[in-house]
Amino acid sequence: MSDPHENIPVDLEARREHERRKYLALAGHAGDTYGSTNHGRFAYRLVQDWRPRFVVDFGCGRNLFIQHLRRLGIDGPGIDFAFPEADIVAPMHRVPVSAGIADVVTSFDALEHLLSEEVDEVLDEMRRIAVPGGGFVLSICTRESKTKVDGEGLHPTVRPLKWWLDRIGRVGTVRQGLDAPRYIAGVFNHA
Repeated sequence: MSDPHENIPVDLEARREHERRKYLALAGHAGDTYGSTNHGRFAYRLVQDWRPRFVVDFGCGRNLFIQHLRRLGIDGPGIDFAFPEADIVAPMHRVPVSAGIADVVTSFDALEHLLSEEVDEVLDEMRRIAVPGGGFVLSICTRESKTKVDGEGLHPTVRPLKWWLDRIGRVGTVRQGLDAPRYIAGVFNHA
């Protein structure tokens, strides 16, 4: 039996493309529901408490969270690098939107899909697009992915919650104990 990791490229851009191909394979299968789970479904009230006009959702999958926000009268795009249902098809580390436009930035069970070398870059990108004092609401899976593509899991960055909180603490202040404990919420610090 061959090791599924033996074909993983070393170069960062090649590794990014290697990961992207996994999601394109999942997104392209007719009838496949991968990306159709709305991991933010319990965060609507939390996001609405910010009274946002504009929300940007990183790693939106099939974009269900933003579609529901629009029904609530809140605008904004969903960003994803593989799913055509995203409003903007782009990688999370290079989002083609202006700086300082999002009242709230969200990302639900998407950050663990990044390579560990990308995490800080993506968190910086989230902070860049947030308004000064803008909020964030995140959820992060801290265990291996059950879904596999060619024998490889979909969570290249499986780390304990403390590791994630330390990374997030570089760009913002986390508020613990909010009414939705499955989410990490807080305010971005601006440099």
